[in-house]
Amino acid sequence: MPWPNFSIEVPGKWILTGEHSVIRGFPAIALPHDDLSLKFDFNPGGRALEIFPKNISKSILELLEIARSPKPEGTLTIESTIPMGSGFGSSAALCVALTKWLATPLSISEDKHFEFAKVLENHFHGESSGMDIAVVMKREALLYVKGQGGQPLGLKKLPRFTFHDTGKRAKTLDCVRRVKALITENPALLKYDTLMGEATERAQEGLRAFDQGNKENGLKLLAEGMKKAQECFYAWNLVPKEALALEKNLYQQGALAVKITGAGGGGFLVALWGEKIYGW
Repeated sequence: MPWPNFSIEVPGKWILTGEHSVIRGFPAIALPHDDLSLKFDFNPGGRALEIFPKNISKSILELLEIARSPKPEGTLTIESTIPMGSGFGSSAALCVALTKWLATPLSISEDKHFEFAKVLENHFHGESSGMDIAVVMKREALLYVKGQGGQPLGLKKLPRFTFHDTGKRAKTLDCVRRVKALITENPALLKYDTLMGEATERAQEGLRAFDQGNKENGLKLLAEGMKKAQECFYAWNLVPKEALALEKNLYQQGALAVKITGAGGGGFLVALWGEKIYGW
């Protein structure tokens, strides 16, 4: 089985709206985070596989087992600026890079890459919607619906978004399980899936309006969508105390809207800003 030299760099991602409800078939909007990335390099050699940094060896070996791949001989080095448990797609980036690496030796055709990477991501998420995988692979803003894939939004301009660390980390799998348990205990909470769907609709309208030059209306619609989405995170009990003061502070600075991005429970807040703040 050939194991050639291989190198790839993939971006992180962030979610504007649609977290959690996307698993149950509601739409979501996700975008690549080009300031964050994962670099993946493999150099073949006649020795047992060495993985750097050592602290990710266990995860890599588990993913190779899931992929039913023999261990190659050589050195695998991974460098990532995507913080784990941050909502920025660290697991998706790893699974996409691993899929691209295994594609040649395991004869994985390109049309199978998405599903292959999605199976790998199940290892981290329990049940991957495929959204993170799709946006990392396509490297552009997507409207994503589970089972239908991602529709590129074709945006040329985005408003000003900034990202703010709550200082707390949480596993996506734990957050997904928490929301499912809450809904099982109280099915009335399913109404927040509908609210999140409305949030995505508003956000999509806002992005398109802004992109087409109607900045004032675009920002208004985006702010409405983000606030609806944050309301869902509060209902799901996924806004930790570490985020509360930070959210309040961002609003005091003039943010138009603030929400958690990703699974919640920690990670980062994303803030939307108006033109007057940044002098556009």
